[in-house]
Amino acid sequence: MTYRDVLLQAAATFGTSESPFLDAVLLMAHALNVPKEKVLTRLPEPLLEVPQSFWRFCERRARGESIAHILGYREFYGRLFVVNDDVLSPRQDTETLVEEALCQGDRIEAEGELRVLDLCTGTGVVAISIAAERTGWQLTASDLSPRALACARHNAERLLGEQESARRIRFIESDLFERIEGTFDLITANPPYVPRQEARLLRAKGMTDPLLALDGGPDGMDFIRRIIAEAPRYLSNNGVLLLEMDPEQVGEAIVLLQNSGFDDIMVCKDLAGRERVAGGRYRRNEGGISLKS
Repeated sequence: MTYRDVLLQAAATFGTSESPFLDAVLLMAHALNVPKEKVLTRLPEPLLEVPQSFWRFCERRARGESIAHILGYREFYGRLFVVNDDVLSPRQDTETLVEEALCQGDRIEAEGELRVLDLCTGTGVVAISIAAERTGWQLTASDLSPRALACARHNAERLLGEQESARRIRFIESDLFERIEGTFDLITANPPYVPRQEARLLRAKGMTDPLLALDGGPDGMDFIRRIIAEAPRYLSNNGVLLLEMDPEQVGEAIVLLQNSGFDDIMVCKDLAGRERVAGGRYRRNEGGISLKS
């Protein structure tokens, strides 16, 4: 059998995967301890002995465990992030949130360094990617889970260096805004937004992402509603709020943003063309009341 034959055989068992062949390539590269590019160049060649570890990895993938949790890392925005069972495996969709955050942040006229708050930071992919791309911005990253924060801090120290991480990113254990002080020019969030029953079903089917990072309440909107309602108190004048969500939730989120005093409502599509990020700008007068344009 060739490498291609073995990989196709394995990929056929990954029923829930959106990219089964690529998953098989990554698992083979992990088993052989070689770059995935080397596996791809060997596709027509005979594979004389398949590593047993490859089949063990495949069994875990077939049960629904994410590639990131099997490998222990995930590539995101051109960087490798450590992933463990305490955090949500980063999705490529979330790169849309990073892109829009960078774009909106560049347009904000901040007094001094731009201040960014990343809620529900998880692995820290959003906060760390922003910090790496914009060296003059100051980040605060918060999460309810101390274990998730430990993972995020580890990723920051790996990717930015210990001194730079300590200088640029402040990590806070907080239930959304509960322990947050001050105001920010930009607030980002990738909160749990899977409806509760669906989240529990996904876990029952073998998904290894923690329920805490998936469960968004009965309709998936609990955290989105709270963030939109509370964010104005923590935004500077002309500050921007950006949230990732399910495409089906965007319509309600727009109404919530408008009702909370946001304008310049923005909706961004992911690489698949689905509406993935919604947000708006908050303007206030000297008394702190929102000014609609």
